[in-house]
Amino acid sequence: MKNRNHHKINTFFLFLIFIFTIIYTTKQVNAASGNDYPIVLVHGIYGWDKDQIGSYNYWGGDLDIVKMLNDEGFKAMNVKIGTFSSNWDRACELYYYIKGGTVDYGAAHSAKYGHERYGKTYPGLYKNWDDINKIHLLGHNFGGETIRLLVELLKNGDKDEQNYYANNPESGISPLFEGGKNSVASITTLGSQLNGATFVNFVKKYNVKSLYISLGGLPNLYNNNPKYDFGLDQWGLKRGANESIYSYYSRVLNDRFMNSGDNAVDDLNTDGAQALNDKTIAYSDIYYFSYNGNNSYKSELTGFYLPKEMIWTVSATVTGKYTQNNALPFGDKAWWKNDGAVSVISAQYPFNEPHKNYDGIFEKGVWTVYPTLENWAQEDFVGLGTRKDYVRLFNIYKNIAKTLTSLPK
Repeated sequence: MKNRNHHKINTFFLFLIFIFTIIYTTKQVNAASGNDYPIVLVHGIYGWDKDQIGSYNYWGGDLDIVKMLNDEGFKAMNVKIGTFSSNWDRACELYYYIKGGTVDYGAAHSAKYGHERYGKTYPGLYKNWDDINKIHLLGHNFGGETIRLLVELLKNGDKDEQNYYANNPESGISPLFEGGKNSVASITTLGSQLNGATFVNFVKKYNVKSLYISLGGLPNLYNNNPKYDFGLDQWGLKRGANESIYSYYSRVLNDRFMNSGDNAVDDLNTDGAQALNDKTIAYSDIYYFSYNGNNSYKSELTGFYLPKEMIWTVSATVTGKYTQNNALPFGDKAWWKNDGAVSVISAQYPFNEPHKNYDGIFEKGVWTVYPTLENWAQEDFVGLGTRKDYVRLFNIYKNIAKTLTSLPK
């Protein structure tokens, strides 16, 4: 009996060893075939940091998507950069927010537009960031454009800054403008204006920038949170400690910043987006993914696209019938279907870059375009809309994280 029990114990331990070996081997295979690069989430316009709107999160609203991803075993982190700043200024801030150091907007750039060359100093989210310790960049709304420009600067630097430095070596130059860096593994965009937003064309044409800045009733949210700030320190436009959001808006709107050409309005219209597309490509060492939503329907009476329930009703209505003498790529009507702020056609892929519909096979240098999320508004991508479909929302982010970390190094 004793020998029989001893045999059973040995068999049991051999079974455990067998199971642990399988688990360990599986983990090793997954680690070898995937990656552990962190995912950096980059907000769009109206973005805020944790301490600025109480416990309400930009990434998730009542949820904390960043925390939930980390709890699931992924490495996720978010940044806070300028809200209505230009793509250039935001890309510079993003670089230093991740890497650490004092933001350098560039000697040539700051001289051209008339703002301070240096900005805030950041401790760095991921100081080890380099060509070996890469990152995944995920951008919502304007964040999608910002991460594309950041990659362009990392890869090729900037000729104007390089020329300025060559003629003024005492001025120094930011490492960002030197180029030669291959430190981004993937780009993912959520409802981003990859080819511009026709609503911003409308704002720019009729000079209703106040409508753009106060869009969607969000000022009420900000006004109750005096810490909220647009992040325009380089322009000397910091919100006062006891200043109402409306007073702050007024100062920003009447400042040279909004007429400088170095702001979000000038970058997010279709001409601004085209200018970015003209100087960027889909790089052969980077994976590209895009998500787009539609929350509009075609009116049988007018043929225009009308908004379903959403926060940004004004921009949705304008986008759903915007015309430009049929001068937009693929024709004006192709831009009417939208998520409330961005046309479906604009959020899918940059028109001048390779793309394909999602088929489960991912190629570097080619945009993988996921199917349109129907009944999904711009604000739903970050859990700030009226729908509050948190299960669907988190599953989207979890699936994104799974895909990104499964990519080979």
